[in-house]
Amino acid sequence: MKYKNLNIAFLIEIFVGFGTILSISIIGPKGLAALAFMAIRPLVLERERIEDAKSYFQFSYKILFSSLSIIFIMIVSIFIIMQFIPIWNAKLPPSEILLVLMAPFFLLTHGVIGILNLSLKE
Repeated sequence: MKYKNLNIAFLIEIFVGFGTILSISIIGPKGLAALAFMAIRPLVLERERIEDAKSYFQFSYKILFSSLSIIFIMIVSIFIIMQFIPIWNAKLPPSEILLVLMAPFFLLTHGVIGILNLSLKE
């Protein structure tokens, strides 16, 4: 089963990811609780059967792989900055908050890449 309107599903991911990033930056790691708004998505959106499973799963894999690649590059660049560029290290938030920010950044990235791929697909 998939969501009937994937545009809205990806928009919800973008808004929840961005809102969670803001809440973490305002109240700290406790702001990660804002991810609970993702529970709204199955209640709001209709589901439908997957007609062409192979192409749908290829599309999903493409979005997931792209999102994970971007997050991986972000993690590696943060690690390099923290280890080798001490001047920039002072400008980064504490490492505990950086780890907490990875989940909402993934959600935000997944939503943006999903919307971009949907617009290119049509």
